[in-house]
Amino acid sequence: MTPRPGRPVVVRTPDLRIETRRTGGTVRCALIGALHQDNQQVFALALRDGLRARPARLSVDLRAVDLFTSSALDTLLRTRYEARALGVVLALDSPSRCVRRFLEISRSAPYLPVEDSGPARARRRSPRRPPGTPRADRNPVGPRHGTTFRRHWA
Repeated sequence: MTPRPGRPVVVRTPDLRIETRRTGGTVRCALIGALHQDNQQVFALALRDGLRARPARLSVDLRAVDLFTSSALDTLLRTRYEARALGVVLALDSPSRCVRRFLEISRSAPYLPVEDSGPARARRRSPRRPPGTPRADRNPVGPRHGTTFRRHWA
């Protein structure tokens, strides 16, 4: 399904959501969730549909990806090869921390250009506590919410 200008195409799997939108000469694929072997085909089809529109630029938004595996990297590298053959610029838009780390470890960052667009999200950090101090949501024994553990004796 080729994206039309202004109207997003949304594809959902149990642990991945892909929203593809065309604006001007750019097709943007926003990914939310986990990218792994089980949804690799859906991911590859969404990128190929984006390339089928023959845009000047294909932007893959990875800011909300919380799991990135080698099958996802393989799909991106294959898409880069196809995009280059069609004369389309492929760029990764604001990859999440796990994606950046995977690109760094696999040494594939030079082959997939990364661009950070939009305002950076402010991160909430927990205040520093001295070592050994329990977190606010836990007491020294365990969770506060009354979770009980039963032992079953044989």
